[in-house]
Amino acid sequence: MRIFFGCLWMVFLFVCTCTISFKRLLHEGFIQFRVTEDPYWPSLLTLNDIKLHSSIFLLQKAGHFSGFFILTLILTDLSRRKGGAAWAIGYAILTEILQLFFYRDGRIVDMFVDAAGIGLAYALGALYRRRQSTLPASPFPSRSE
Repeated sequence: MRIFFGCLWMVFLFVCTCTISFKRLLHEGFIQFRVTEDPYWPSLLTLNDIKLHSSIFLLQKAGHFSGFFILTLILTDLSRRKGGAAWAIGYAILTEILQLFFYRDGRIVDMFVDAAGIGLAYALGALYRRRQSTLPASPFPSRSE
């Protein structure tokens, strides 16, 4: 079930990051994909379009952070699965590169925002696991007994 929800969330992230216009998706629910065979690779390194005063810019970065935060929570399941964070990082890199093929601008900055969400989710999961391991054993029998 975890894999199903992870895949579903990855499709959602793909739509949000690769649709032709994030603004139209946000305001009109409009989804359209257009593919190019000639992506503009230098856009990955663009830094001069960071607009901290723009609400749409901040919303996009919050979306990156929370989207990959949630993906990591789904993939790690707050349990013993360490590979979930690695999958989330790989998908973050993949989506930024894929954007170049869908007339969007992939940004290395977005990869760092994604990684921050992944890191926080993983850290919270590790804290949760540590707290679970230090709790005293339950006096009630488990379901498997």
